[in-house]
Amino acid sequence: MNTSDESSRQRRYLNVAQDLLLAITNGEYVAGERLPAHTDIAAKYQVSRPTAREAFLALELVGAIEVRHGDGTFVRRAARVGGTEGSPLDVPPRELIETRLSIEPVAASLAATRITPERISTLEGYLDRQAELVEDPNGIAEFVALGLQFHSDLAPGCGNSILSGIIEQLVNIESHPLWVLVNQQGLPDPASRQVQVDEHRAVLKAIRGGDPISAAEAMRNHLGHLDRAIFMNGGGSRA
Repeated sequence: MNTSDESSRQRRYLNVAQDLLLAITNGEYVAGERLPAHTDIAAKYQVSRPTAREAFLALELVGAIEVRHGDGTFVRRAARVGGTEGSPLDVPPRELIETRLSIEPVAASLAATRITPERISTLEGYLDRQAELVEDPNGIAEFVALGLQFHSDLAPGCGNSILSGIIEQLVNIESHPLWVLVNQQGLPDPASRQVQVDEHRAVLKAIRGGDPISAAEAMRNHLGHLDRAIFMNGGGSRA
């Protein structure tokens, strides 16, 4: 499959997944309700049945639905942001990245002088696995999850429990499922996935080197790139 075909396929199934997620959040499909079959969803959105199946798999990944084999696909209890009564879509992806831009560079700066060798080793493992998945179009979901896990597990390295707790919440898959889908849609080809790995490695290199200024700058560049790519150019994300 060439790059344009892969990108088009991803746009189709993720557009369907995002629309279904919004319908779930708005109460069109309530917790415990069975969703229409793949064939019905495919007809509604004028996509192929495999595309509808991929949309369901994306929603299963973020915990919005569950498959009961032999019985169908059902809506799970909706995730709540920060334990509030709001839905996960009450916090738009643009607000999430703005907040992350404000605080993650600070956390990276602190981590450069406080992180443990054990945590650095864990983070390196995530990046090594991401690198293995760069060329695998079927591994995008895992690739995105590893990227978010990198940010989540880097946060406690700053040595500030309040700051790290906020960051961990911001990149939590269950709290912000739409964010995960946006990230998947923004990684259409191996080149974009390689850029993410390179940016993450730049952040970790500065932290490992004990350079707070470079660590903050590398994180700011990474998240700024993400902001511009998704919300200004409509291109690929890097988070």
